[in-house]
Amino acid sequence: MKTYGTEPGAPTPVQVGISELAISDGDDTLKSYGLGSCLAIALYDPKTGIGGLAHAMLPDGDAAENSDRKPGKYADTAIRALLRRMVEQGAHYTDVEAKIAGGSDMFEFESFGEGVGQRNVAAAKAELEKLGVPLEAEDVGGDYGRTVEFTPGTGTLIVKSSNSDNGVTKL
Repeated sequence: MKTYGTEPGAPTPVQVGISELAISDGDDTLKSYGLGSCLAIALYDPKTGIGGLAHAMLPDGDAAENSDRKPGKYADTAIRALLRRMVEQGAHYTDVEAKIAGGSDMFEFESFGEGVGQRNVAAAKAELEKLGVPLEAEDVGGDYGRTVEFTPGTGTLIVKSSNSDNGVTKL
């Protein structure tokens, strides 16, 4: 018999909504739905299995007044908040690696120049480089949506997109 959805006994994924972030110290699956121009930022320490996922909506929190109240909203502040919380739970800063997905340009607005998706990707890459966190994999850009599932314990980021042949990319 074919079943759909979550198999009986399987843990329910932790949903990470827009402008949110979550940390896990094991085999939890962290999931973000409907990434368009938003960027999923997955950080993990492969030695401890501690990691986190952020669903960043905008690129630059340093320029915003309220970024300290909602650090997951911005790519740069989300990365710093994830790192801080991971280290507080026992991750080793120097072992942390990153993977990103999303950052699509869903709509074309010539008057605005570079799209929000591209700016989110650029901001995340710049912040990761500034903090010395290697970017191990990415699935970014395009003009289609994505959903991601991240398991920090293994470092596996599964990207489901509406554009690929089988709809699934494993990073």
